[in-house]
Amino acid sequence: MTTDSKKTPLAEQLRPQNIDEFIGQKHLIGDGNILNLILKRGEPVSLLFFGPPGCGKTTLANIISKKYRMPSMNINGVSFSTTQFKKIIEEANKEPILIIIDEIHRMNKAQQDALLPYIENGNVFIIGTTTENPSYEVNKALLSRLTSAEFERLSKDDLKEIIQRAVNKLNFKLNNTGIIDFIIDFSNCDARQAINIISALGGEIEKIETFEEFKKIINKKFVPHDKNGEEHYNLISAFHKSVRGSDVDASIYYFARMIAGGEDPLYVARRMIRIASEDIGNADPQAMVIAISAYNAFERLGSPEGELSLLQCAIYLSLAPKSTAVYNAYNSALQDAKNTANLSVPLKFRNPVTDFDKERGYGEEYIYPPQTKESFIDEKYFPDNMSERVYYKPVERGFEREMVKRIIYYKKLKEEIRKK
Repeated sequence: MTTDSKKTPLAEQLRPQNIDEFIGQKHLIGDGNILNLILKRGEPVSLLFFGPPGCGKTTLANIISKKYRMPSMNINGVSFSTTQFKKIIEEANKEPILIIIDEIHRMNKAQQDALLPYIENGNVFIIGTTTENPSYEVNKALLSRLTSAEFERLSKDDLKEIIQRAVNKLNFKLNNTGIIDFIIDFSNCDARQAINIISALGGEIEKIETFEEFKKIINKKFVPHDKNGEEHYNLISAFHKSVRGSDVDASIYYFARMIAGGEDPLYVARRMIRIASEDIGNADPQAMVIAISAYNAFERLGSPEGELSLLQCAIYLSLAPKSTAVYNAYNSALQDAKNTANLSVPLKFRNPVTDFDKERGYGEEYIYPPQTKESFIDEKYFPDNMSERVYYKPVERGFEREMVKRIIYYKKLKEEIRKK
């Protein structure tokens, strides 16, 4: 290899320059399919490519840009700035321009909205790429103006071809062709990841005979988990659902997947605090205490010792009784709160902080329940023009059975007071 090629990352050296060199995504570029038709027509269309990392989104965007035969510019949603936007508009006012936007989901709403008028008048065309679900991460107004194409994870055959190209490029000779299968499994069919592994292995790749040798050479950073990509959300979702579903072993598995993949353990810890209230609630109030304790324990111990504290919590939450009564109560009350925001808080429940407040009647006639015989009074606490509601509906499970008893107790107490 030349000096220049040594400086250029291997993945960049291998990047296809035309559609004939491109591997994979036959459902998009095969005869009669959407991107094939766009390529043949050659007329500019604004596009959105979404799919897993390392499947060819940016590469195909660059290939298509050559077919458009117009000035183009590559930017990244992470670093998109006002200065860049001004430069784009200056160029677009001279002649139409194509912008390839990697990680378009990282642009904020205002930045996405700013592109709309220029896309509509045909001065700007874009090809956006993202690993996220565009219906959540891209503004609906912008999304409606783009032709979307979903990219699939590369097949093993696709990746074998890409890996073989990389090996040939470096003039390596494999003593065991099974090494290609090792790399495919380790990279999770991510072409960029696979090429980076080959590049990192260097000449060592020629000496590898067994999978055990391969594992010894590869370090932790090549475990296939993208902390910012779709797999990040897929794994935390699977973990959450396993805990919610009381499958303790699946919970342990997904926890291990995330930690082995380099996930921030405190991200998992925060999710478990959420699970404690959202999926368990008062069915086991101790769940919240344990979740917060696990978070604090990890902060004190750090990794790897602190991970056991988090796993201990995950196991507890998985086996705890479940109830969404707290979650449901909040959502119901929130809807009422939005619909009745105009209703005033009764004067007796307002805190008379100043003399002016007292003159207006704040706090008058308020009775302090703990000082009564039963520590309870028959009082309507809702706004005057709002009927009483029942939001909290505990289940007959776990500690919420006790909550049911307490609700019945106060209900009977209120009835007895009203009879007097």
